[in-house]
Amino acid sequence: MFKRVLAVVAAAGLLAGCGGSKPGSSDTGSSSAAKGAAPTVVVKNFSFSPGNLTVTRGTKVTWKFEDDVAHNVTSDDKKFGSKTVQSGSYSYTFGTAGKYSYFCSIHQYMKGTVTVQ
Repeated sequence: MFKRVLAVVAAAGLLAGCGGSKPGSSDTGSSSAAKGAAPTVVVKNFSFSPGNLTVTRGTKVTWKFEDDVAHNVTSDDKKFGSKTVQSGSYSYTFGTAGKYSYFCSIHQYMKGTVTVQ
């Protein structure tokens, strides 16, 4: 019986360590958009998820705001940017290949990248 309880406690501990980001951290994960799928970046828990996204030219990327506080999307080169919002979405179509870095101008530690091929 003791071994069974110990195994359950150990498994629960492993699962608990798999949960989301802490406030103030940004998602460093990356994702490639599936062909034909409209990629979405979720803005939640003070992070962009995925933090790094790779798409093809002509792809529209949507940022979906789902946090308890307001955020925005601002490209480093000022080519695109959203208004400050708490809920809703913002979309931008990437027509030129390149690497586009962006951040939240309110919480500047929140950063992400879209790579367009």
